[in-house]
Amino acid sequence: MTRDNVEIFESLVKIVGPNRVKITETEKILYSHDLAPLPKEVGLAFNTMPDAVIRPKSAEEVSQIVKVAIKYDIPVIPRGAATWGFGGAIPSQGGIVIDISSMDRVIHVDQDNLEIVVEAGAVWKKVYDIALKRGLFVVSYPSSMYAATVGGWINTGGIGIGCYKYGSVGQNIRSMEVVLPDGRIIETGFSGVSDHSAGYNLNGLFVGSEGTLGIITKVTLMAEPAPEILRPTSYQFDTLAKAFPFIRAITRSKIRPLNISYVDEIHVQFLDMMGKHTPGKGALINVALEGTIESVKVEEDVLDNLSAQFEGKKMSDSIAEHEWNERAYEFRPREVGLSAALGEIVVPLNKLPHVLRDIYELVDNMGMEASVIGMVTDRNTVALLPYFIFDDKKLIKGTTSLAFPKKLGDIGFEHGGRPLGLGLLFAGNLPKIRGEAAELMFDIKTVLDPHDIMNPGKSIEGITKQGIPIPKIAMDLGMGAMAAVKMVMPEDKAFKERAKEYKKKHAGKGQH
Repeated sequence: MTRDNVEIFESLVKIVGPNRVKITETEKILYSHDLAPLPKEVGLAFNTMPDAVIRPKSAEEVSQIVKVAIKYDIPVIPRGAATWGFGGAIPSQGGIVIDISSMDRVIHVDQDNLEIVVEAGAVWKKVYDIALKRGLFVVSYPSSMYAATVGGWINTGGIGIGCYKYGSVGQNIRSMEVVLPDGRIIETGFSGVSDHSAGYNLNGLFVGSEGTLGIITKVTLMAEPAPEILRPTSYQFDTLAKAFPFIRAITRSKIRPLNISYVDEIHVQFLDMMGKHTPGKGALINVALEGTIESVKVEEDVLDNLSAQFEGKKMSDSIAEHEWNERAYEFRPREVGLSAALGEIVVPLNKLPHVLRDIYELVDNMGMEASVIGMVTDRNTVALLPYFIFDDKKLIKGTTSLAFPKKLGDIGFEHGGRPLGLGLLFAGNLPKIRGEAAELMFDIKTVLDPHDIMNPGKSIEGITKQGIPIPKIAMDLGMGAMAAVKMVMPEDKAFKERAKEYKKKHAGKGQH
């Protein structure tokens, strides 16, 4: 350990005590990756190993940690539960990982003002359950609700369950407590009233910023009165492509469901191969309704008529309930003992059939075991979240498979959409997504974070461990080369092989 590292460690211990600062190799390895394990080759360009991991309990402690980072010119990387997959919560140049999950209190449920005040490290499921017990409804939350933290989802832009009716997480925030890159602690909005006609909207500045502009420590969420009834419904079609007219018809009707999500026929097939509960063959469109008994009945009648019109099959209440309960377990195929990684794009709804065609063609060309799941996020936007199963212990296959999210992003661009998220691997996409506005975003980052200590190498610009910016063309060429290698390799069969073993092992154990 260098002299600077010793001094940094001692400074951090003075802030939070010795039990909340970790510098062991085991601890640092745990914090060097997120949901999707990165191949070892990433270490050639990035230093994903933190120098220290610290678990603060208050905004004041976070502020002091940031001031230490400024003094020693060392990066700070805010981290929630790291349930995302693009490297947004891991270091690019080492540094101090600030584990916000240690700040997990639900501070206040305000039934009069329809607000919930929570610390940023609180898990969404905990917030949802506590609010519901007090008669309030959390209207927008991630499908990874059992693990994802409030602050983590806000930092990634927050598209998830409930967005179709109530908007993304950014549209359901009253205010946030944020520690800036100079250590100041600010409130971004107001309690009790909306942030209109009061200068710049600071809530919007930090939503989706991937921790590059500040560290969110507390959030005041808007809530709704708990519904009289929450009614899940499910409709089956031979393929996801054949379900498109039904999905489009819902979005062009006057009803507004709580949530519209889908799984393709391949996902259902994967579950069947594992011996899991499945509703037969075909893609499923899962539509959740909420409100009064009367309003939900009207909406369900509309859905039933549309389903019949487009040759869909309405599933039983028990299947619909099962699918709703499974909404947070999109990646069950991982249970066979393999890794799953995903891509994320949004496209105009009318492009969905063309995008599906191109995705399945890409999967076929790359010889991958992959499925398409996703949701409708507003009346004209559909999010596609294809995931692929791979053996990360097979170095070449695991590495080359990571080209898939890049190629998926290209499909999104081609059809008038864009990738979701930037993180460590795709920061170079920002100029293509935002055009001239990307330069303004870079200026904002420079002004707020002149020392460039706040989660460097993410969102705004990819930067190597040596501090060298990565040109987008270099990343594109590298990903393109990996995709080319993957396309000439034998097709993946790991899932099929593992699924047979899994099904045999778990036969008769009441799988779900």
